[in-house]
Amino acid sequence: MLKIADGFCDHMLLQRQHPILVWGTGEPGESVTVQLANQVGKTLVDATGSWTLSLPPMEAGRQLTLTLFGADTTIQIDDVAIGDLYLAAGQSNMEFALGSEDHYEQARKAADGKDFRWMGVPQVEYEGDGRDEPLAWRVLNAQNVQDVSAVALYALLEIATHTDVPLGVIGCYKGGTSASCWIRKQTLMEDPELRQAFYEPYWDGLETQSEAEEDACRAAYQNELETYQRAVADYQRAYPERSLSQLKHELGHTPWPGPKGKKDFGRPGGLRDTMLRQVLNRPFKAVWWYQGEEDAKSAWQYEHLLGTLIDEWRHTLGANVPFFLVQLPGYKEETYVETWPILRQAQAMQALAKPNVDLICTLDQGDSYNIHPTNKQVVGTRLGQLVSRVFYDPALRALYPKLRLWRHGEENVELVFENIDQGSIRLCVDDQTIEAPIREGIARVAGKAHTISYAWQNDPECLTWNALGLPMFPFQIEIE
Repeated sequence: MLKIADGFCDHMLLQRQHPILVWGTGEPGESVTVQLANQVGKTLVDATGSWTLSLPPMEAGRQLTLTLFGADTTIQIDDVAIGDLYLAAGQSNMEFALGSEDHYEQARKAADGKDFRWMGVPQVEYEGDGRDEPLAWRVLNAQNVQDVSAVALYALLEIATHTDVPLGVIGCYKGGTSASCWIRKQTLMEDPELRQAFYEPYWDGLETQSEAEEDACRAAYQNELETYQRAVADYQRAYPERSLSQLKHELGHTPWPGPKGKKDFGRPGGLRDTMLRQVLNRPFKAVWWYQGEEDAKSAWQYEHLLGTLIDEWRHTLGANVPFFLVQLPGYKEETYVETWPILRQAQAMQALAKPNVDLICTLDQGDSYNIHPTNKQVVGTRLGQLVSRVFYDPALRALYPKLRLWRHGEENVELVFENIDQGSIRLCVDDQTIEAPIREGIARVAGKAHTISYAWQNDPECLTWNALGLPMFPFQIEIE
């Protein structure tokens, strides 16, 4: 029987101005016809039982019908939209659901009637884990947005103020994941640096682990986790006035990570095969990537790791698909002391090194004692502003202050900034803290210096904003 692939269903959104790829299965030799609006494509099912055809690019549209015709089969898909499709990916702060966000009531009402399209990728941790549900689209409304990414929803709300093109998002994320989880195992193994930093350390000592042994470890960990969660609930009921910092001081952090093995979602390359592969053959307007917390322990390798992920995804999605990165906010990370600045710098370096990679600064949107800040409104709005500036409204003022260059003279060091004219900046100069005024975009540090940095801590306290209310990107420079 002729079938169309998973994810082709009512309410779906297809990327405008790109060839529209449609595929499925059937009996070898069976004829296939697909019609979308006035576009028609025909092909035959090949010898393996698969078929694929391409329709010409189309402009934005709504309430279209896609119909599949076979010898004895007709499948009709209604309420199809053609617009801009985004891939929201990463770990827990991209996954953070709108229903748990501080401004949920306001946001769900704002989303009502906007015709945003959403599809979430089931979080299949390993083949056969029972989570492999069909891909399904839905039109977001006030009653069904609670489980979608808060960051993505706020980005959509902002973008919708700059365009009337239909908008859709596919959410493909999983909390607690390294970027290495989203890269092919073969890619990691063939890269000496990534193999040594991520692949080999993970599997070391697990070569002979049986499935029964892994299952026993997973059950023990689940019991430990549930015991901790009950203790947290009891503590919060007994001491509702106490902070998360006090709770962690008395109860400790959430048990993490879980046991390693073939069923662990944190295994290198695992989610690339079980989740990401389900959506990689679709064209996207851009990728939104919010991840890095799990890689703080490998911050020195993150620039290469992130660059490899971008390159590999572009190999499938298209060489020029844009990436929008969310730079990590502030957090008092205690396990990996002062590695977050290094990881933020790695994110910034990829934005500088690769074409069509942009970055938003969120240093001021962290929670010192909660790695999952519950206010996602500003982060999502900033993401939407940057996307809008690139694609829909070039005149939009969404430019972050940042260090452009520095000049070393006999009497001082001049720091030249862009996107800020006046203000004040707290600098660390050879381990001494100074407050320097910014005048006409320049700050001066008197005397000689070897190292100058700004906000170069896991959780920096004193930040600088420009007239638009956007925070300055952190930096550190070494002066010879």
